[in-house]
Formats: sequence, C-alpha cells, structure tokens
Amino acid sequence: MFLDEDHEALEAAALTKQTLVDTQERMGMMLDLMPMGLLIHTRQGIIFGNQEAARLLQFPQNEVVGKHFLDFLSTHAEEATKQMEEAFHGRISVEPTEAEVRTATGQLRTIKLIAGALPWEGNPVVQLLLQDITDLKAIQDRLHLLAVTDELTGAFNRRHAFNIGHAMFREGKAVDGQAAVAILDADHFKRVNDTRGHSAGDAALRALTHSVQEIIALVTSCEITFARVGGEEFMILFSGAKPEAVFDVCERIRHAIEQRPVLSTAGTFRITVSIGVALRMETDTSFDVLYSNADKALYGAKSSGRNRICASVPELRSRAKRETGART
Repeated sequence: MFLDEDHEALEAAALTKQTLVDTQERMGMMLDLMPMGLLIHTRQGIIFGNQEAARLLQFPQNEVVGKHFLDFLSTHAEEATKQMEEAFHGRISVEPTEAEVRTATGQLRTIKLIAGALPWEGNPVVQLLLQDITDLKAIQDRLHLLAVTDELTGAFNRRHAFNIGHAMFREGKAVDGQAAVAILDADHFKRVNDTRGHSAGDAALRALTHSVQEIIALVTSCEITFARVGGEEFMILFSGAKPEAVFDVCERIRHAIEQRPVLSTAGTFRITVSIGVALRMETDTSFDVLYSNADKALYGAKSSGRNRICASVPELRSRAKRETGART
C-alpha cells in the first residue's frame, strides 16, 4: 500500500513539474508573440527578453539575459534610471521615457520605455516594455521640418521665425543690446524676374540663402535664426549677440551675396541686398516693435542707394562702423 502511495506521489510530482515546464514554455511563446519588446529585469540585470526585444537590440535572445538594459542606452539614461527605480519601488511613472539605444551592430534606435513592477516574492523584479518608434520619430521630424521651413530655399519660414522672436521676449532672452533683427531684401528683384524669368529669380533666392547659411554656420558666439519672411525678403534674428558682432555678420553676408555668381538657365548674374538692422532697446516692449524698427532701417538702406546696411538708430551704425570697419 505504501509503495503504491509513494509511486502515485512521484507520478503527481513529475506531472506537476512537467506542467510547470509546459506552462513556462507556453508563457515564453506567448511573450514572444508580443509586438512590443519585453525585458524582465532585476537590479542586477535582465533575466528574460522576448523575441521583439532581442530583435530591437539585435542580440540573440539567449545572449540578452545577463546584460543590463541601461548599458544599451546612449541618451536619457538618467530618466530611464529614475523610471526603473520607481518601478522597483512599486510606483508607475506617468510619462514613458523616450531614449536612444545602441544596438549590438552600433545602430541607434529610438524607443519608448515603460517600466512596471512585477508582484514577485523576494528579489524585486520589473518589466520593461520597449516600443520601437524610430520610424515614427523620423516621420514626425520630417513633418516638423516641412512645417517650419520654406519650400524653395530651405530657410526657416516666417511663422517659425516669428514664433522664436516672440518667445525671446516672452522668456526674457531678448536682453537689451544683445538681441537684434536684420531684414535683408534683394535689390531690384522684380527686374531679375522680368528680364531673366522666375526660374532665375528662384535660383537667386537659393544662392542668397546658401551665402547666408554658410556664414552663420561659422558663428558660435550667439544664436542665429535665418528665415524667409516674404517673396525676396529674409530675416536674421540674433540672440545673445554684441552689437559689433551683429554688424560684422551682416557685412560679411552683404559682401558674400554681392560676390556670389547666380547660375541659372538664363545665364550667370549677380545680385545685391539691402539690410536693415535693429538692436533691442529698453523701449522695445515686444518683438513686433523690434521687427518694425528693422523694417524702417531697411527702408533707409533702400532709399539711400541699396547694397548697404542701415541701422534703426544712427549712432549704433556709427559705433559698429568704428569697431568693425564694416561698409554701411
């Protein structure tokens, strides 16, 4: 009798063990079918990773185990660490973390991380859900770029530039004397369109843009935003720039545009620009006032002969001329 009972107990134990193994295998298969990466993580490292997590990290599934997720991160490691730590303490973060992971092949992928605690006894364990949003971010970045840039020239558009300008005043970044607006207008541009055609005019605007972008790309002493704000009218917004630096950059731009040949199907020609500059003064209460002052200075440059720089306040122009030797 006792032998029969022992035999039955052993069979029951073997059946229970096999059931647990089968359950574990089925659970692993279910987790592998998830369309999102899943890592089960202790404080020491990963103890399970599903197929999607292995694909995302470009590691064989069995080699993911034992590694630490934070070692894969190339950005936002601090935010991810905080979210994981909150999960280890049983708290759930309100917002997921977006970060870049570097895969086994060195590729960067953008992921959205969601961490949550697992109700396991003993050593704290969390689950990390990884959503690959690389392609989505690329689409979002492309759409954002299309929304803020001018289609013809590739410069920022008017709306984006004005948003930045208004934000400078709203956030207190437009410090008196260290914020400035320059408005550029291509001289006799209607004549170019009328005599050479609109395709030549488009080529001229692109050449103008390239000249400006080449120069401002070398400026590291301040923040500069360049935008097309009208047909042949452009704006340069300076933040944190000294007055002499503003005039120096504008003069280099004026000279570069004057010297750059415009290549078009209607032949090669050159254009010039007139530039109006306004530095932020204590009386300038908004970006609109600063822009209006630059526009008035532009009118002065046009009426006094074109292909020159004029300032909204004459003494500022004189000071810049003394300090930089720029032609105004």
